[in-house]
Amino acid sequence: MKKLVTLSMLTVVSFSFGQKMFIVKSDEKFGIINESGIEIVPPKYTSIDEFDKMHPNWAKVESASLFGFVDKNGKIVVEPKYQTIESYDAYNAGWALVVKDGKYGFMNEAGKEVVPPIYDKIGTFGEYSKEWALVESQGLKGFIDKEGNVVVPVKYVEVSKFDDVRKNWALVKDRKEKLGFIDKTGKEVIPVIYDNIEAFTKKKPTDLANAE
Repeated sequence: MKKLVTLSMLTVVSFSFGQKMFIVKSDEKFGIINESGIEIVPPKYTSIDEFDKMHPNWAKVESASLFGFVDKNGKIVVEPKYQTIESYDAYNAGWALVVKDGKYGFMNEAGKEVVPPIYDKIGTFGEYSKEWALVESQGLKGFIDKEGNVVVPVKYVEVSKFDDVRKNWALVKDRKEKLGFIDKTGKEVIPVIYDNIEAFTKKKPTDLANAE
């Protein structure tokens, strides 16, 4: 590391391990130095957030309208390659939603992609099933779990809520407009081969009388 000689602006950003850290600006780019004037992060970013704001010991940085993270040693821990990095824990504990090339995925606390950013939409966990989130790609839907696994392949054009028609089942429709059911393990318990499915309903005594 070197001492930064030409600075156009100094701003205190945080305390780190008992010493102050400063955001510096040079030629319209931002970096970070410590209180001894030692350059921790070179001034090459469009913006730098405070350390610990989104992740312990990390600061979010922006370069060419893309975001990543650096740590307090100045090391790049997540390359600036995401259009968006949302707050950790908003969707799942230890995960942050990321957007890359317009597609959605998740990153864990180590900065690793646990769900690759390949989806057009990602729903919230618990909306359909406690441990699952609905994902969508090219108009097709499926589910991922809280481990990042695909538990229902992304192949249905429509997925109903579980228990709407039958307890623990969800009605699904494929590209050919065929209907069937999946259960809460992701298994097709009724093959997706039917043009129409209607649930049996138990008639009330008055309904039976009127039917005679």
